[in-house]
Amino acid sequence: MPAKWWHTAAAVVFWIAVWHFGALLANRNLLIPIPTPAETLDALRRLGGTEEFWQAVGASAARICLGFAMAVLVGTAGAVLSERLRLFHAASEPLLRLIRAVPVASVTILVFLWLPRERIPGFIAFLTVFPIVWSNVAGGIRHADRGLAEMARVFGMSRWDILRRITLPEIRPYFTAAVATGLGFAWKSGVAAEIICRTNMSLGDMIWGSKSAIAYDEVFALTLVIVVWSVVLESGARFLLKGGRRDTI
Repeated sequence: MPAKWWHTAAAVVFWIAVWHFGALLANRNLLIPIPTPAETLDALRRLGGTEEFWQAVGASAARICLGFAMAVLVGTAGAVLSERLRLFHAASEPLLRLIRAVPVASVTILVFLWLPRERIPGFIAFLTVFPIVWSNVAGGIRHADRGLAEMARVFGMSRWDILRRITLPEIRPYFTAAVATGLGFAWKSGVAAEIICRTNMSLGDMIWGSKSAIAYDEVFALTLVIVVWSVVLESGARFLLKGGRRDTI
């Protein structure tokens, strides 16, 4: 097993220990105790035995992943167009700045007036991610070695080969970073929208219900599920975008 895996495992164990002993120390003075790792896992076990939990996990994942996928497509297309057409770049830049600046909670409340609540989490995930993809891919295009592409053209290489062998490999690190970063933001913003809108059959609605019932062990357990989903999808995306190669040390 690569050393990186051992380092990651050790870091996880360390922070779980900090969580455990920190909760025990803090709970001496708290009316509502902080759940320990063991209590959180027990709550997760209880939730895992219910059909509602698995339906919420699947529905939230479907909504957020759909919004994320649309953001990747639109963001990539927008980046290509903005780097090729100056007028399009000038027109789109203020919009991107506005989207980055507006808080997720404000947008969620606004779109609640026009969209069904089941569609809002996916839309919020889309709105959060596509500026990230757009900016990263545009940066990759700007930093691509135009001289190398021009030299390849002089030597008779076709446009398709230049794109496949030169341009795309240079853009890939920027695209991979955008996808990895965007997945985390998609989950955070999507679940936040579910909580605000009380979206039926969702992890966000379950978190709200557990919070209202003062079942904070379930809140921690559901949050853990969201974190695990985000990490798994991010790792899977990195693995696929690197052509199935694992990072090793």
